Amino acid sequence: MRSILIAVIDNPGPQTGTELYQQLLSLADWQVAKDCQVQVEHLPCVFKQSLTALEQLITNCKPAYLLLINQCRSKVDIQVEKVALNINDASEPDNNQQQPRDSLTAQHGPAAYFSNLPLSAIVDALQNHALPARLSYSAGTFVANHLFYGLMHYIKHQNTSLHGGLIQVPLTPAQACKFPGAASMSTSLVLEAIKLTISISLAHSDSMLRSTG
Repeated sequence: MRSILIAVIDNPGPQTGTELYQQLLSLADWQVAKDCQVQVEHLPCVFKQSLTALEQLITNCKPAYLLLINQCRSKVDIQVEKVALNINDASEPDNNQQQPRDSLTAQHGPAAYFSNLPLSAIVDALQNHALPARLSYSAGTFVANHLFYGLMHYIKHQNTSLHGGLIQVPLTPAQACKFPGAASMSTSLVLEAIKLTISISLAHSDSMLRSTG
């Protein structure tokens, strides 16, 4: 049985809430394939602590795929992130009032890692389903990028069979109304995007196995 882990990153600051996480819990009942089980968890918006929590989730869930989901009020579309940078440079405090500036996630790690998901195929599928999505080459320098880099560093050194990546999405309408000018996206569209991402990732993996079999 393959496990697919969806890890939703908590929002920073006063808009911290569990609306998206609560909506995505329905994915646990989704039968994407006979040999797959979807699990949905959340991660704190806190530097370092979030990485400890992420590694604990990986140990407990033993996923074959791990998809980080982050809401960001500066996003106007679905961003499928390609590059995780080895830098923490927070323009605001995290939820433990930490605000690292120009520091590293991994002291002896490379400058960047790339996601090992089939990103172009994912973006094509999202766009073909009329979802506003694009490939992004900058995940920022806040907690989402910190987790993304930490995940890819873990994959490189401890679990090369794990596939992982980060998708960033706009706020929900209920959240965006508190920030004049902020874009929004319904949780139903985010849910559809995540389902497509998982389906394409599994199909790509299965086709690779068949071609090498």
